[in-house]
Amino acid sequence: MRNIAVTLECFVKKGNKYLMLHRHPNKRIMPDVWMAPGGHREFNEGLFACARREVLEETGLKIKNLRIKATGCAYLSDLNQEFYFHFIVADYAAGELKPKVDDGEFVWLTPKQILAQKNLLAELKTILPYVFLKKQSVVSFRAVYKKGNELKELEIEKI
Repeated sequence: MRNIAVTLECFVKKGNKYLMLHRHPNKRIMPDVWMAPGGHREFNEGLFACARREVLEETGLKIKNLRIKATGCAYLSDLNQEFYFHFIVADYAAGELKPKVDDGEFVWLTPKQILAQKNLLAELKTILPYVFLKKQSVVSFRAVYKKGNELKELEIEKI
């Protein structure tokens, strides 16, 4: 039986920076890793509704101008868990960033600063240049992680 979770990450843009989450070291999945805010889609929940809900719940921020930039799946071998997900870019609309969250710490970073993070989610090193492109293209990929944030395979699908 397959163990699949449907999730998303939303890269919230404000000025020339994006909101990133540095996950707590005690998290079961991807501890101490940098990624965008996001989470699991509820049953029969639309993709953009999920992004708005997750960002608001986690950060206290409202978002607008949502765009799908990447879709894919990642298999975490050590947890026997498969994630099907979307990477979305959205613009900041309103709200104040929550000072403390259970998942970790939020920080506004430029694309260059994001790519320089020591423990950035491994697939993002390859996928973020596509996410930050201004054109409306969407990239599809699959990844396999050996253990934690140790990437074993990454394939960007050809059109």
